[in-house]
Amino acid sequence: MVDKKKLEQELASLMDNVEQIEGLIAADNKGKVIVGQTITELNHEKIAKDCINIIKTCDEVGKDVVKGKVQDITLTLEDGFLVLVGSDALNLIGLAGTDALTSLALIRRSLINILSAQ
Repeated sequence: MVDKKKLEQELASLMDNVEQIEGLIAADNKGKVIVGQTITELNHEKIAKDCINIIKTCDEVGKDVVKGKVQDITLTLEDGFLVLVGSDALNLIGLAGTDALTSLALIRRSLINILSAQ
């Protein structure tokens, strides 16, 4: 069971400490948002569901190439980055601007640490 209050605090702390982060979303494996905070108004539920579909597709590819489930995904987009990390119960989504290139490893590692603590 995810401790929503603890998760919310950890994500808020990460967002405060890494200025390039534009949003963080935590969702279950069905795409139901547990915690979501973005600097602009976005549809957190839609983003979570789309990310869950990406993870599922990558898991299938992992099986096809006999390498197992996906651990994390970083997408480079036109105007920034999206970092996904997940487990069987929880998925964390980080949104970052184009200025985040040098912070991607920190964002990824921080999300993995938060996920591991749940």
